[in-house]
Amino acid sequence: MSRWPAKRLGLGVGAGEMAIVDGISAKGAHVASLLPLRDYLPGAASPETAIWEPAVSAAVAQAGKLSGKLHVSVSDDWARYWMVTPPAGLGSLAELRALASSRFEQLFGAPAESWYIEADWRDDGAMLACALPKSLLGALGEVSKQHRCALASVVPESVRVVNRDAAQIASGGWLCSFGSHSFLAVLRDHGKLLAARQFRFDLLPDLPEVLARLETETLRLGLDMPERVFLLGQAPKLVELADRKLQVIMLGRQRAMPAPIGLDTNSSAHADAFRLALYGVIA
Repeated sequence: MSRWPAKRLGLGVGAGEMAIVDGISAKGAHVASLLPLRDYLPGAASPETAIWEPAVSAAVAQAGKLSGKLHVSVSDDWARYWMVTPPAGLGSLAELRALASSRFEQLFGAPAESWYIEADWRDDGAMLACALPKSLLGALGEVSKQHRCALASVVPESVRVVNRDAAQIASGGWLCSFGSHSFLAVLRDHGKLLAARQFRFDLLPDLPEVLARLETETLRLGLDMPERVFLLGQAPKLVELADRKLQVIMLGRQRAMPAPIGLDTNSSAHADAFRLALYGVIA
């Protein structure tokens, strides 16, 4: 007997809100749950101390009966990115993980055991590493077991955004993925990772300021500014540049997104959580 494929459910963990989208119709995307994190997230002042179970439980309970595969997209506000370069002779996965954890503690001054760390593990060159709070992943796994939804994926915002447009991204230049309060900048040359840095901001910088930050970072590394810059996510608007040799390429903006049903679109915080939830529903 054939079976219908499991329904895709999207949970967006924003900087200040959590949203669940449980379906898309001709009218738009149905928001089954919308939760302000400030009321349900003890210890939210720091990702290391945040206790996520109350927020995840309340969001799923608010959505009612959920059935299907839950795809979670987490705002980069809760993620940490960095570059790891293994020394010669380092070969095992355990050694690579230990190196990534040590580098994390050096950069962020926080104990690595409070974070779940993943990377494109390789011993033949630099790799991009990312960390999410273990408390969040543990809460998602526990709550999903208590309901009729299987936890299919938990993906940081920039990883989700870059993967969606990977086919359009050339192998060289700065690649910048923008969230609500930060952007991840990755510099590559013929597929080789040269640099990675997460820039944080209160207000979205305009394009000239973004390019100035990239130029400063390139100089700090002793490299030449590449001729191409790719922008993804909630990127600043394109403007005419004095440097005609520099190509700034916007990706992903042409994709039409369904309208939210049951969501106050005047709230930027709500819109952020909704957008993240959509990433999990739209394959």
